[in-house]
Amino acid sequence: MSAQAFYRALGLNGYDVIDCHETPDEISIIVELPRHKWRCPECSSRRVQLHEWKFRRWLNAPIGLKLTSVGMSVPRVKCLNCGARKRIPVKFAMERAQHTLAYERYAASLLQHMTPHDFARREGIAWGTAAAIDQRRLAAVPKPSLRRLKRIAIDEIYAGKLHKFLSLVLDLDSGAVVFVGAGRGSAALRPFFEKLQKTRAKVQAVSIDMAGGYIKAVEENLPQATLVFDRFHIVKLMNEKLTQLRREQYNLAQDMQMKAVLKGIRWLLLMNGDPPTPKGKPIRRLGQGKIGMEQRRLADLSRLRAALELNLPLSTAYIMKEELRMLWSFGSKADADEYLQNWCRRPDVSAIGVLKTMAQTLRKYARQILNWYDERISSGPLEGTNNKIKLLQRRAYGYRNRNHFILRIETLHTTKVRLVG
Repeated sequence: MSAQAFYRALGLNGYDVIDCHETPDEISIIVELPRHKWRCPECSSRRVQLHEWKFRRWLNAPIGLKLTSVGMSVPRVKCLNCGARKRIPVKFAMERAQHTLAYERYAASLLQHMTPHDFARREGIAWGTAAAIDQRRLAAVPKPSLRRLKRIAIDEIYAGKLHKFLSLVLDLDSGAVVFVGAGRGSAALRPFFEKLQKTRAKVQAVSIDMAGGYIKAVEENLPQATLVFDRFHIVKLMNEKLTQLRREQYNLAQDMQMKAVLKGIRWLLLMNGDPPTPKGKPIRRLGQGKIGMEQRRLADLSRLRAALELNLPLSTAYIMKEELRMLWSFGSKADADEYLQNWCRRPDVSAIGVLKTMAQTLRKYARQILNWYDERISSGPLEGTNNKIKLLQRRAYGYRNRNHFILRIETLHTTKVRLVG
């Protein structure tokens, strides 16, 4: 490779190399812009004269294991045509940057496999510089087209004290986050629906939880789409009612034995079916020897049965919680509708307030719940994306810049190996 080809590879094409100094740790290259290439930055006139010099140095892409820097005396010229006095821009680096475009490309390639925090420590540069490079890299990644959207999921995530709540829209077919809005509710989704309207996309189905703001936004902007309430959030709401009932029964209990039975069984009530065999090492309880895994499972099952036998309201709510999970296992929508109506009539003859409230909610949104039989979608993939976002924040030690954080979420689907690129 010739010297000129080597310098072109470093992004120095069009400049004359006047010196190259090498030390055991660094290679320093000094360049200059030929006089016949001087142009006025304002009017591009050649009729310019030198006003002053300013020497600058930029960090360049490394050669082997050696740091590389580029130095140049940048001329500030006076235009004899328009009278402007400005410094001639450098083509191999961005304005006011302390590194070259070649270093930018080098950093972008590494940031696909590490966080800005890790890259900054590796290169010995400022964290803000690494984060800015990463933000420009992510901004250049092609965004998914909204015009092809058919089935989407909408949910919110709490991103910490700095960013608060964010509203996410996920393409259920591609797994890409197509929109991230600040806040939650219908106002946070307004920019998304404005963009969607311009693309004339024909969204067929939307999966959301029972949040009133999201319901209003979807019904106003996508009246033709099938609205499906997510199964996970319905079961979660029933679990919250069961937890509330357990707490009420504990506070009402006068017998110490009843309090002892009801205390600490929340997770047993929320398990799907019998408690599974715990994983891990055998535990040692106070005044007892080591308890094996199967023995522990049987002990938990015995505690659950004792609580249900001693407390009739809790037993009723637990059975209805288990029966509600069967709503999505029928072969037809009509059978599921009949089952749901029968389920909602049972709390009417009981004195359990939380079950009556739950039945009223299910009656109110029965159509949206049963729409699952028409469009079998859920917000499960979006819940998984939320977990990836939280992991991403921990790996990166947080994102100070909201725009950078949003770009990272919108390009999350391009990460295939590790949650760092």
